[in-house]
Amino acid sequence: MLRVFHFTPPRLSARRLTSWITGLSGLLLSSLLLIACSELGAGTGQISQRIGEITRDPSAQQVDLARLTSFGWDRVYRFEPGSTRDAICEFIQAGRNICGRIIRYPAVPADHQALVFALGDQLTHVELHALAHGRLELSDEHARSGLPKAQARLRIHRLSLGTAQEQIVLAPQ
Repeated sequence: MLRVFHFTPPRLSARRLTSWITGLSGLLLSSLLLIACSELGAGTGQISQRIGEITRDPSAQQVDLARLTSFGWDRVYRFEPGSTRDAICEFIQAGRNICGRIIRYPAVPADHQALVFALGDQLTHVELHALAHGRLELSDEHARSGLPKAQARLRIHRLSLGTAQEQIVLAPQ
């Protein structure tokens, strides 16, 4: 025989009931935030998503990275697919313990680039950029020294691959 149990909240005074509901709400909110943080840790970043919105517009001709960011930075660096966490950590001069909290993936996935934003000698933002939103191509000089914010207006080049697909390349103007 199947027995059905019904949950009835404990009989509490109005003050204790409010406290109980607040505690339960806090627990649920904390759980949702932890899930959201873990999703953002190794997924395509918000800046990349905004780049994708722009590049999907056939009339768009450029992406201005400075207008898509709300944090301070003066240079952006790019790491290619397959770049390891250790290589990025060495570049940003972060120790293994700290870097593991910043870079949450063992290597940049095959369909992404890592974007590292810096202000002076301080790291300000790191995120994964989906290649489907545009491959960031930099000169050797900019690859080593970073692309200055003043030059981060990226021209959108759409290359036909001969099929129904196109590749999007983003390069400084």
